Amino acid sequence: MVKLLNFERFLSQRPFRIVFEVVIILVFVSFVLLPPLNLFYTVIADWNGVYSLIFNDDILKNSVWHGILRSISLSFQIAFIVTIIDVIIGIPIAHVLARYDFKGKSLVDTIIDLPLAVPTSALGFSIWLFWSTKDGLSFLWNGDIGIFDKGPMLLILGHVAFSFSYIVRNLKGVIEEVDVGIETAGRTLGGSPISVFRTITAPMAKEGLIAGAVLAFTRSLGETGASIVLSGVFQTAPVQIVSFMDTFRIAQTAFLSLILIIVSITLLVGVRQYARRVGLPQPVIYPTFERKISSKAVVRTRNIFSWMFFIFIVLIPSLFVMIYLFMNFTKNPITGDTTTGALYQVFDAPDRKWNQMRLSLIVSLEVALLVTLINVIIGPPMAFLLVKRKYWGKWRVVLDAAVDIPLVIPSSALGFSVFLLWGGLGLGLTTPGVAMIVLAHLTFTYPFSVRPMISYFENLDEAYYEAGRTLGGSDITTVRKIILPLIKKGIFSSAILTFTRSMSETGATLIVMGSSRSIPVYIIDLVEQEALPAAAFAASMLILISFLLLLLARFINRSDN
Repeated sequence: MVKLLNFERFLSQRPFRIVFEVVIILVFVSFVLLPPLNLFYTVIADWNGVYSLIFNDDILKNSVWHGILRSISLSFQIAFIVTIIDVIIGIPIAHVLARYDFKGKSLVDTIIDLPLAVPTSALGFSIWLFWSTKDGLSFLWNGDIGIFDKGPMLLILGHVAFSFSYIVRNLKGVIEEVDVGIETAGRTLGGSPISVFRTITAPMAKEGLIAGAVLAFTRSLGETGASIVLSGVFQTAPVQIVSFMDTFRIAQTAFLSLILIIVSITLLVGVRQYARRVGLPQPVIYPTFERKISSKAVVRTRNIFSWMFFIFIVLIPSLFVMIYLFMNFTKNPITGDTTTGALYQVFDAPDRKWNQMRLSLIVSLEVALLVTLINVIIGPPMAFLLVKRKYWGKWRVVLDAAVDIPLVIPSSALGFSVFLLWGGLGLGLTTPGVAMIVLAHLTFTYPFSVRPMISYFENLDEAYYEAGRTLGGSDITTVRKIILPLIKKGIFSSAILTFTRSMSETGATLIVMGSSRSIPVYIIDLVEQEALPAAAFAASMLILISFLLLLLARFINRSDN
């Protein structure tokens, strides 16, 4: 034990500490920042070739560029509409969860996060079943067809379903941080509840509102898995990236990926730099009107509408695939044909779909476990550096902002940048397959291992560090014996989030998977084969795993408070 303590004291010296922190930063740069930077360099270095293929092709002329413009325009239109809907409906729900105590609030709070636990390919399939098939909503009146065909409307409904929770979660957090006493003072001075919210609460919570809106916008802009199922003949930009890669059109894929990455990073930087400077509309008071719309009847109607919207537009369509599976588990509920039931398709059909399903699930579990293990090793040290190592000065601010970059970059674009760097067109260290899937998943899950731990380190009383040093412990000994036991729940919670995010990823996996198949990708394969009950079986299995992990993470967080 004495030798261990002496060794830790030796390694805690400033030169060794600096070397270790430089290694942590280099790992972050290599796995997270280098792929997008290499993509930028590749496009610029081969700009003549890119230009000729996209803007001045001998046969296609500039039709590729027009196709890219159409896909980007569609993605932006959908993301804008989705964000507006999310904000309008999300504000009342976030306010209720932040300011009201009622029986079952914890359960409701968990239900809000349910769409986050649904992998996007499974979510897209579920929403398609609900809105576009005779087995969905139209089943209630014995309709022969669904309500909406694949296309923009279905994309909007799908993107609202998975992005809605981001708005509510961000707004709930910032509203909770607004001092209730200030709101009470406003009402005491005669302000109606809506006037107080608009002139006091909203301006104080605007950063969270803007951040949530940007996150919802970029998540919609970059969504791939659900969009492939819902888009039909329409192509959003991420879906077009996958389409380009299917025909190995590298220059076109690189150019479109770079555009999406630049747009996403610009939005992220803009929020960080200008969110505090952006003002909300001038708070002019309309006492009579605002008092009327603050009446109990109006507020109750508004809240009921918001919750009904969440239940019938977000929650039920997101989980409808499980209802469909129940209806089609052993046989078709209309014809009674057992060969179209989930059990037959999965276990008894000649192609033995369970074998491929099992292999796909194993691939997903192996990748998620490996990615989680690596992130647990490299994530907390980066969080500790960002919070406690103030001598890094402005570099801490830069690194802190850079950690969030994978959250906003479309996963298909991020997956392609990983393919371009580590594959045969770049460093040649690996080929498409499980190893490259791990590298891609490591890139976009990194923030989930760092960001939660930053909060833990920030909330950790400095007295714990001082106690360790006072007792003669080195930095490493203090962290090992005092800090790690205090933050172990945070590490476990972030590990669950990382694992769940990896399990559910589709877009990046489609780009780098090679002949391997993860379970979200296999769901898309089953949908394309029109083996819908089998796809429902796989999707429900994946939803159940993700939901149980989400419950476990929430339980850990609650027990830690």
